[in-house]
Amino acid sequence: MTPPSHNSAQPLVGYRTNEEWDDLLGQIATMIEDLERLEEPDIRGRVFSALQAIDALHREALHRLVRLFKEGVLEQVATDPAIRTLLEMYDLLPATHASSRKVWDFLTAKEKAEGRLERLDPSSLKQAGKGVLNPGQPHWRPVPQSHSIADTESVLFDLDEGCILVVKVENQLHAIAAVCPFHRAVMRGGVLRGFSWICPHGPGCVYDVRNGARLGGGPGLSCYPVRTTGSGGLQIGFGIPFEPKLPAF
Repeated sequence: MTPPSHNSAQPLVGYRTNEEWDDLLGQIATMIEDLERLEEPDIRGRVFSALQAIDALHREALHRLVRLFKEGVLEQVATDPAIRTLLEMYDLLPATHASSRKVWDFLTAKEKAEGRLERLDPSSLKQAGKGVLNPGQPHWRPVPQSHSIADTESVLFDLDEGCILVVKVENQLHAIAAVCPFHRAVMRGGVLRGFSWICPHGPGCVYDVRNGARLGGGPGLSCYPVRTTGSGGLQIGFGIPFEPKLPAF
């Protein structure tokens, strides 16, 4: 009898694809937004109190679990998009995988600012109301557009999440933060040359639109997944895992 194969490269059966995982994050965000619109403050407070209690349970359990990992295990499992999202939500992502993306959990804005990990007392949630939600929760934002973006074209969108620059190069869309971290100004009037975005505020300030990296080093730009809908609409993902579209060598 031939023993069963244990080839680690075989595909995982029954799991979501990365695209399905991103869609699930967006669906969860939509459901949370529906809960946020509950008109009864007492019910809304109790709902988010329960969610925050679940969050605290998951947070402590995951922190205890990760402490048992042997050296190198955390870095290895963090390469999986779904696992990476979970680790990032609970501040467990190793430094080599750290990201500036905002991923939503059930801490209030005040808790996030103070760096607290424990949950609030349920009574304070009733007073917090809608403040319980972090605006960085995963979601897809539809963006207004008068026409389809053409190849080599760039369009600046002023959204609730901030100014976002969308460019199209070699028929591939890229979305990056439009504020230059070096000059601290919106890069309105910049120039797109190949995969390079040239900041209009000073010479030598150039960014790669594929991964946000600044030519020559220094702070880069945040990047966001972007997709088109079946009807031709455009959506930008916030708090959703981003994978740079770079060539493989």
